[in-house]
Amino acid sequence: MVLEIERKFVLDGILAIDALKRDGILLASKSVMQFYTKITPLEEIRFRKSENNLTMTKKIGKGMVRQEFEEICDEKSYKKAFKNSIAMPIEKDRFEFKINNLPANIDIYKGVLEGLVTLEIEFLKVEDANNFIMPDFLANHIISEITEDERYKNKNLALFGIPDMKFDVKKALEILDTNKDIKLSFPSSMRSIDAARVLFFQIYKFIEFYKDEYIKTSDEEALHQIRVNLRKTRSLLRLLNKIFDEKLTVHFSKNFKILANSTNIKRDIDVFLEFLNKQKKAKSIIQILEIIKNSQNDEIKAMLSSPQRSEIFRDWEIFLREDSDFYKGEDYDKPIKKIVAKAIRAQILRLKKGLLLLNSERENAIFHETRIEFKRLRYLFENFIDLFAIRSLEKCKNRVKDIQELFGELQDRDIWLLILDDIETKQDGDDQAIAKLKSKIYKQIFQIRDEILDKKTKFIKILSKVSKNLKIYYN
Repeated sequence: MVLEIERKFVLDGILAIDALKRDGILLASKSVMQFYTKITPLEEIRFRKSENNLTMTKKIGKGMVRQEFEEICDEKSYKKAFKNSIAMPIEKDRFEFKINNLPANIDIYKGVLEGLVTLEIEFLKVEDANNFIMPDFLANHIISEITEDERYKNKNLALFGIPDMKFDVKKALEILDTNKDIKLSFPSSMRSIDAARVLFFQIYKFIEFYKDEYIKTSDEEALHQIRVNLRKTRSLLRLLNKIFDEKLTVHFSKNFKILANSTNIKRDIDVFLEFLNKQKKAKSIIQILEIIKNSQNDEIKAMLSSPQRSEIFRDWEIFLREDSDFYKGEDYDKPIKKIVAKAIRAQILRLKKGLLLLNSERENAIFHETRIEFKRLRYLFENFIDLFAIRSLEKCKNRVKDIQELFGELQDRDIWLLILDDIETKQDGDDQAIAKLKSKIYKQIFQIRDEILDKKTKFIKILSKVSKNLKIYYN
């Protein structure tokens, strides 16, 4: 193991290479691809392919002076390591040369890091590094020194991309004003408050669209989408709760909860009617529910059109459009990738805790609490999964969706039983038909519970693997 003593700089582009050539300095160029299998605040393990050379390097420490161990790697070991790689691979063109007989290189990054050009100079002694004076022909192309800036270490570039990435939120909102359906893809180093404003604004545009659609047509799917997007807004505000001012977050979450809850009865009846329309001898129950449904429909339209609710949406839009320090929470300036990684991992831990409580003796209410944790994790995956180069994450996302739907079916049936109880006590329903329906629903409830419990253990293992991989993003 040797000491690596190195200073690093950001250059203004590839013009520095032309300056070197004009000065008669010989340059050796090669393509480099590297990836990591371990990243911690003080340690990294890197595999690199440079032309036909394969190496494994271990570095310990931070700043200008680090310990370094490097060895040749064979093709088989390299490929095996790549399968276990973390973060995104880094590709760059490297130009090697000497300054005052000191090894140096200029790296021109490719792919998602395109636009970044850096200069590195190696030294034998710390004293030499501290006393080094950059030649003018290179100094003219230096934007800043980044030797002590951990964000520019290659391991962190692999995790978070280019630091200090400028993003025009106002322009993004203007685009969403006319094209709400555009797929969002957030840069890893984007400020969390910028990403949150853009995401919540898109969700808000969906709510507004489906609200208008429902008021005009009474379309059941439009109401469903209103509910989904209100729940998504509340869940993400809760999960990313330190991006915005805490009091404002609580204020909006409370009002969105009131809005969503006011649609519960109508949506529950819609789902139950779907089921009943496939059953025999359910006509009398369907007729009763259709009357309740129509009444609920009128109430929801009136609620969505009311000045009070319109004011809430208007305030929310103003909140998202304005870039004010008054709205900022303690995490507003942190990279969105770091904030989301921590939020996903925390949510996974909550979900695992809920799953471990489930067994054949537990009442359905405990299952329903776990369903909510599934839903929150699903919203994080749906909106931010593209931030992470983790192979197991996509698999986990699909499993979360499938299992959460099982939990949803379980809750639906519990609600259907309550609706049937209400019809029995308050309405003139067909008691025999209700009894048969209840028997069928109870049978389905036990089948769904068994299926959930069968999948539980394997899914907990998947969650544990994903959680471990996410930890590197916020250490």
